Amino acid sequence: MIQILIKPLYFEGFIFVKIFMNLMKSPIARYLLCFMFFGIAFVAHAQDKPSFIGMRSGVSIPFGKYAEKNLDDGCFAQAGFNVTVEGAWFFKPKFGVGASVSLDLHPVDVASLAKARVDEDPFLNNVVVRSEPYLIITAMVGPYFQLPVSSRFSVSAKLLGGLLYGKTPYQLYKPDYYLLPNNWAEITSAKDWKFSWQTGVGMRYNLSSCIDLIIDTDLYYDQFLFSFSTNQGVRTDKKTISFINATVGFRVNF
Repeated sequence: MIQILIKPLYFEGFIFVKIFMNLMKSPIARYLLCFMFFGIAFVAHAQDKPSFIGMRSGVSIPFGKYAEKNLDDGCFAQAGFNVTVEGAWFFKPKFGVGASVSLDLHPVDVASLAKARVDEDPFLNNVVVRSEPYLIITAMVGPYFQLPVSSRFSVSAKLLGGLLYGKTPYQLYKPDYYLLPNNWAEITSAKDWKFSWQTGVGMRYNLSSCIDLIIDTDLYYDQFLFSFSTNQGVRTDKKTISFINATVGFRVNF
């Protein structure tokens, strides 16, 4: 009987916090973030329009090939975590422009990944797998739309374009081959970035004169080219990245 030994995914000290802190070590990143959101706040100040700065977080759900469990096209990605900071200046009561910065982490289904490796190789008895999550970072700008439904409730939509950055997980394998020595193998991370798009819809509920409760759903769909160094040279994998974010948060209106 084939036995598959799995070691679960691990987050080293809340990896998303470490990633954000590392990004913020760059003076350029700090200046751009401050300029973007303070600029929105300055322009929006003292206007009778729904301009805002907000933060939300929630679940990030992969779908399509990104979530498939096969070694050819699939990524074995599972539901993970999202955090988003965004702001918008409304030059009309229903129309505005804004910016959004988000971070997504998608764990790898190591149980299915290990089983697929064993099923593919007839000489492989079992395998120990450890994996970091997929990392996706976006920074996008574009038009925002908001329609009041009542004095406290409104619906919103947006269509954004900008930077999409992706990083594959660092993975460790300890295979158990029939009549062969057992050695650890690793797959290092690969990175890619490109211009992409994002669309989303949401709901707003006014808690006070300046604070809103927000519930948003965002959609991402694109393709990355990840390059890996092998004994035969550089191998490039084309991977489809697609996921939906369902988030809850608060925003400050200006």
